[in-house]
Amino acid sequence: MSASTSRSHWTVQKFSNLDAMRQAQVKGWQQLTGAQRRAAAWELVQEAWAMQKRNPDELRLQRAVTSVRRPGS
Repeated sequence: MSASTSRSHWTVQKFSNLDAMRQAQVKGWQQLTGAQRRAAAWELVQEAWAMQKRNPDELRLQRAVTSVRRPGS
């Protein structure tokens, strides 16, 4: 994550136990659209990749297949 990433939109909550925290997390994820969930998951993948100091180009779609043949064609 870069130093310029703004987190001003984040909210902070205090919970009395782990179950209450878990319930709030589940509710929060359920309120997101599918596209927002995928975007969040992709952001985590990119950050994990960067922490491992791996080449981000490896995350791109691999185009090694040049042709596909169907059986009987």
